[in-house]
Amino acid sequence: MSKPRVLVLDNSPRRLSTYWFGKWFRQIGCHISAYNFWQKPRPVNLDNFDALVVSGSPASARQDDDWILQEMTLIEEAGEYGMPVLGVCFGAQLLARTYYGKNAVRNCAQPEIGWYCISQTRQADMLFEGVPQQFFSFQFHAEEVIPQPGMEVLASSPASQVQAFRVTDKPVWGTQFHFEVTPRAGRDLLRKTGEIIKSYGFTYQERVSQARPSEAAPQLFHNFLKAIPDGRSK
Repeated sequence: MSKPRVLVLDNSPRRLSTYWFGKWFRQIGCHISAYNFWQKPRPVNLDNFDALVVSGSPASARQDDDWILQEMTLIEEAGEYGMPVLGVCFGAQLLARTYYGKNAVRNCAQPEIGWYCISQTRQADMLFEGVPQQFFSFQFHAEEVIPQPGMEVLASSPASQVQAFRVTDKPVWGTQFHFEVTPRAGRDLLRKTGEIIKSYGFTYQERVSQARPSEAAPQLFHNFLKAIPDGRSK
């Protein structure tokens, strides 16, 4: 088996997600391609890849920008293709919109910025095999996914009912939490977004004092790659 070929749709400024995801996937032997899709959408031949990752973004998943609509089309094509798809934060919200409609995403009553405890539901799923029932992860979101018919809710937090979900009968997952963000990366992001943090009533010092390791990240990445069909990555 050759290296799994993962395409990251990087929707973040300064290509942050390219670095964050690339670091993890390369550590476990993947070949990474990253497209800065929000700046320049481009045709994608899914035959060239084994898995698709849709990153976070400061944009709203409810916007109708051309690049957002094109990403939704690509997400749907990948799902029909049987390709494993993983959306994180904005990416998870975009998956929810793609499969369940725009009303599946709303503004948060309580934004989550910093490190929070995530709890698995009783819904067993391969993505969470070997992951602790409760774990901490970085978050930075003011929108959230709402439970929908045909959605398997896999994890939640006190502020968000849907911290992780799967589209029933498809290898398509979304996580609201940024498990790819290390404590160092999280502190750096909070420092650079100080004014945004203040607008939600948080302070930098208070948020970084809660920093915790990305304890679930290694297992989540490994589990996601297990969803690549046998024989595809050759």
